[in-house]
Amino acid sequence: MKPMLGPPARSRPPLLVGVWTILLLLSVALTGYFGLYAAGYFAPAACLLLQAVLLWSGRGKSVVVGIMALNQLSGLVLILILAFGDALGVRKLDVSAAALLINLATGGPLMGLLSLPLLASLQFSRSGRSWFSVRPSQPLNEALSI
Repeated sequence: MKPMLGPPARSRPPLLVGVWTILLLLSVALTGYFGLYAAGYFAPAACLLLQAVLLWSGRGKSVVVGIMALNQLSGLVLILILAFGDALGVRKLDVSAAALLINLATGGPLMGLLSLPLLASLQFSRSGRSWFSVRPSQPLNEALSI
Protein backbone atom coordinates (compact mmCIF):
# COMPACT_ATOMS: atom_id res chain seq x y z
CA MET A 1 0.00 0.00 0.00
CA LYS A 2 1.30 3.45 -0.94
CA PRO A 3 1.81 5.87 1.99
CA MET A 4 -0.20 9.07 1.91
CA LEU A 5 1.92 12.19 1.59
CA GLY A 6 -0.79 14.62 2.61
CA PRO A 7 -4.45 14.86 3.45
CA PRO A 8 -6.84 13.33 0.94
CA ALA A 9 -8.18 15.64 -1.74
CA ARG A 10 -11.28 17.47 -0.60
CA SER A 11 -14.23 17.40 -2.92
CA ARG A 12 -16.29 20.51 -3.53
CA PRO A 13 -19.66 20.62 -1.85
CA PRO A 14 -22.78 20.57 -4.01
CA LEU A 15 -24.47 23.86 -4.87
CA LEU A 16 -27.31 23.16 -2.43
CA VAL A 17 -24.87 22.76 0.47
CA GLY A 18 -23.09 25.95 -0.54
CA VAL A 19 -26.33 27.93 -0.61
CA TRP A 20 -27.40 26.64 2.82
CA THR A 21 -23.95 27.37 4.24
CA ILE A 22 -24.11 30.94 2.95
CA LEU A 23 -27.59 31.37 4.47
CA LEU A 24 -26.31 30.06 7.80
CA LEU A 25 -23.32 32.41 7.67
CA LEU A 26 -25.62 35.37 6.95
CA SER A 27 -27.65 34.28 9.98
CA VAL A 28 -24.43 34.20 12.02
CA ALA A 29 -23.66 37.77 10.96
CA LEU A 30 -27.17 39.01 11.75
CA THR A 31 -27.36 37.23 15.10
CA GLY A 32 -23.84 38.35 15.97
CA TYR A 33 -24.85 41.92 15.19
CA PHE A 34 -27.75 41.56 17.63
CA GLY A 35 -25.18 40.22 20.09
CA LEU A 36 -23.47 43.59 20.06
CA TYR A 37 -26.55 45.01 21.76
CA ALA A 38 -27.66 41.97 23.80
CA ALA A 39 -24.83 39.61 24.67
CA GLY A 40 -27.20 36.66 24.94
CA TYR A 41 -27.33 36.46 21.14
CA PHE A 42 -23.68 35.40 20.88
CA ALA A 43 -24.65 31.83 21.89
CA PRO A 44 -27.12 31.39 19.00
CA ALA A 45 -24.54 32.93 16.65
CA ALA A 46 -21.94 30.38 17.82
CA CYS A 47 -24.38 27.52 17.29
CA LEU A 48 -25.25 28.79 13.80
CA LEU A 49 -21.53 29.00 13.01
CA LEU A 50 -21.05 25.42 14.21
CA GLN A 51 -23.93 24.31 11.96
CA ALA A 52 -22.41 26.12 8.97
CA VAL A 53 -18.98 24.56 9.54
CA LEU A 54 -20.40 21.06 9.98
CA LEU A 55 -22.60 21.44 6.91
CA TRP A 56 -19.74 22.74 4.76
CA SER A 57 -17.34 20.03 5.90
CA GLY A 58 -19.88 17.25 5.44
CA ARG A 59 -19.27 15.84 8.90
CA GLY A 60 -21.53 15.29 11.90
CA LYS A 61 -24.88 14.79 10.21
CA SER A 62 -26.40 13.46 13.42
CA VAL A 63 -25.23 16.58 15.28
CA VAL A 64 -26.61 18.90 12.58
CA VAL A 65 -29.97 17.13 12.48
CA GLY A 66 -30.13 16.82 16.28
CA ILE A 67 -29.52 20.53 16.84
CA MET A 68 -32.16 21.48 14.28
CA ALA A 69 -34.71 19.03 15.70
CA LEU A 70 -34.09 20.26 19.26
CA ASN A 71 -34.47 23.85 18.08
CA GLN A 72 -37.80 23.06 16.42
CA LEU A 73 -39.06 21.12 19.44
CA SER A 74 -38.11 23.84 21.92
CA GLY A 75 -39.70 26.52 19.75
CA LEU A 76 -42.89 24.50 19.48
CA VAL A 77 -43.00 23.94 23.25
CA LEU A 78 -42.38 27.64 23.85
CA ILE A 79 -45.23 28.73 21.58
CA LEU A 80 -47.66 26.12 22.91
CA ILE A 81 -46.88 26.90 26.56
CA LEU A 82 -47.25 30.62 26.03
CA ALA A 83 -50.52 30.17 24.14
CA PHE A 84 -52.21 27.41 26.12
CA GLY A 85 -50.26 27.09 29.37
CA ASP A 86 -52.60 28.95 31.69
CA ALA A 87 -53.37 25.73 33.55
CA LEU A 88 -49.72 25.56 34.63
CA GLY A 89 -50.09 28.69 36.72
CA VAL A 90 -46.76 29.97 38.01
CA ARG A 91 -44.90 27.08 36.33
CA LYS A 92 -45.82 28.54 32.93
CA LEU A 93 -42.99 31.05 33.17
CA ASP A 94 -40.47 28.40 34.30
CA VAL A 95 -41.30 26.04 31.44
CA SER A 96 -41.36 28.81 28.84
CA ALA A 97 -38.03 30.19 30.11
CA ALA A 98 -36.42 26.75 29.85
CA ALA A 99 -37.78 26.32 26.33
CA LEU A 100 -36.49 29.77 25.38
CA LEU A 101 -33.00 29.00 26.72
CA ILE A 102 -32.89 25.71 24.83
CA ASN A 103 -34.09 27.46 21.68
CA LEU A 104 -31.42 30.15 21.98
CA ALA A 105 -28.70 27.60 22.74
CA THR A 106 -29.59 25.69 19.57
CA GLY A 107 -29.47 28.62 17.17
CA GLY A 108 -32.40 30.81 18.10
CA PRO A 109 -35.22 31.99 15.89
CA LEU A 110 -33.15 32.18 12.70
CA MET A 111 -32.22 28.51 13.03
CA GLY A 112 -35.92 27.83 13.56
CA LEU A 113 -36.73 29.54 10.27
CA LEU A 114 -33.96 27.79 8.35
CA SER A 115 -34.09 24.35 9.91
CA LEU A 116 -37.29 22.95 8.37
CA PRO A 117 -36.32 23.66 4.75
CA LEU A 118 -32.73 22.63 5.49
CA LEU A 119 -33.86 19.35 7.05
CA ALA A 120 -36.11 18.71 4.05
CA SER A 121 -33.31 19.40 1.58
CA LEU A 122 -30.89 17.16 3.48
CA GLN A 123 -33.46 14.38 3.59
CA PHE A 124 -35.09 14.55 0.17
CA SER A 125 -32.51 15.97 -2.24
CA ARG A 126 -29.98 13.56 -3.63
CA SER A 127 -27.04 15.96 -3.29
CA GLY A 128 -27.90 16.91 0.29
CA ARG A 129 -28.40 13.31 1.35
CA SER A 130 -25.18 12.09 -0.25
CA TRP A 131 -22.98 14.99 0.91
CA PHE A 132 -22.55 13.62 4.42
CA SER A 133 -21.61 10.18 3.12
CA VAL A 134 -18.96 11.34 0.61
CA ARG A 135 -16.02 10.86 2.92
CA PRO A 136 -15.49 7.39 4.32
CA SER A 137 -14.55 7.38 7.96
CA GLN A 138 -10.93 6.59 8.69
CA PRO A 139 -9.96 3.82 11.06
CA LEU A 140 -8.71 5.16 14.37
CA ASN A 141 -5.10 4.13 13.80
CA GLU A 142 -5.00 5.98 10.44
CA ALA A 143 -6.64 9.07 11.88
CA LEU A 144 -4.09 9.26 14.71
CA SER A 145 -1.01 8.52 12.58
CA ILE A 146 1.33 11.34 11.76
